[in-house]
Amino acid sequence: MKNGKCSKGFPKNFREETTVNEDSYANLRRQNTGKKYQVGDHEVDNRWVVPHPCFWLWKFHCHINMECILSIKAIKYIYKYVYNGHDRTTMEFGTCQDEIKLYLDSRYVSACESLWRLYQFKMHEESPNIVRLQVHLPNQQLITWNEDETPAVQTVIEEQGAKDTTLTAYFKANAQYPEARDLLY
Repeated sequence: MKNGKCSKGFPKNFREETTVNEDSYANLRRQNTGKKYQVGDHEVDNRWVVPHPCFWLWKFHCHINMECILSIKAIKYIYKYVYNGHDRTTMEFGTCQDEIKLYLDSRYVSACESLWRLYQFKMHEESPNIVRLQVHLPNQQLITWNEDETPAVQTVIEEQGAKDTTLTAYFKANAQYPEARDLLY
C-alpha cells in the first residue's frame, strides 16, 4: 500500500470481456458474481483476485502470479534481464586523486560461487561442445602470419598450403575411414 492505495492497482474494475490497454497489457475479464468474503478487516470480491494459472499452481505447489503482455517491451525486458552481465560494484580506495586508481570496476562473487571455484567444480558444461569450423573453396583457406618473423610471403603460402584445415582433414578422414562418413561436419 502506498498513500492508502494498492501499488499494483487492486481492486481492479469489473469487466465483461478481456481487453488490451495502450501499454499492451491485458485487462482480464472480471465478472461481478455478487459474492463477497471477509478477509481480516476487509471485505473482498472478484476484483481482488490475482490472475493465476491453475495448472502451474498444481504442478509447482507454490504461488505464481501470471499476467500477459503483448508488445515488444516484454522481449526487450527479458533480453536486458538475461544479458545484463555479472553483478558489479564500484569501490573507492583511500583518498587517491588519480581517477583510474580511485575506482575499481569489479565482479561480485557470492560465497557459494567462490567455494565452488575454490574446490574446482565445473561451473557449466556444454555437451556436445560447439566449435566454429572453417569452410572454404579448394586452395582458398585462411592463412595468417607475422610480418616481422616471416621472410617471404611465398614461403608462408607454401607452408600453410601444405597443412590441413579442419575441412580438408574431414574430407581426408572420410576417404580413409568409412566409419567417419557417419559424422557430420
